[in-house]
Amino acid sequence: MRVSNDTIVKITAYSLLVLTTGLLFCLLVVSQSILESLFFAAIALLIFLLTKIRIVTYEFSGGCVTIRKIHPFTFKKFISPAVEFPQNYICDYSVNHHIVSGSLLLKVKSKRNRKYTMKIKLFGFTYAQRQKISSSLVSIVSQNNLKHPNEY
Repeated sequence: MRVSNDTIVKITAYSLLVLTTGLLFCLLVVSQSILESLFFAAIALLIFLLTKIRIVTYEFSGGCVTIRKIHPFTFKKFISPAVEFPQNYICDYSVNHHIVSGSLLLKVKSKRNRKYTMKIKLFGFTYAQRQKISSSLVSIVSQNNLKHPNEY
C-alpha cells in the first residue's frame, strides 16, 4: 500500500512560486516604503514556506514501513527513504487529524530495546488517505501485540 500527497503539494508549491513572483513584480513597481516593507515580509514568508514544504510518501509493503520525503521541485527518479524499518518495530501510533494538515506519531522499539518517537507531518493528505495510513498501522500494531503481548 502506498499513499502520497504528491499532487496537492505540487499544486501548493507552484501556487506559492507564482504568488512569490507576482509579489516580487509588485515590489519592483510600488514606490511606497510601507507597501515595500509589507511585500518584502510577504515574500520572505513565502520563500520560507517554499523551503519547508515536502512531498511525503507512506509505503507499507513486504513487512517494511517506508516514509520518503522530498521537495516538490526535485526531479529525481529515485528517492531515498527518510525512515525505513520492519513492521515489528512499531509499538504504537497516533494519527492526528486537522483541517489542513495532520501528523503521524510513530512509537518504535529498536532491536536494542531503545524506544523512539517519530513525528511526520501529513500536510496535503486527504482524510481518506489518513484513514488508509491509520488502518494499515492498526493491523501492524495488532499483529505485533499478538506476537509479543508483554513486550510493548
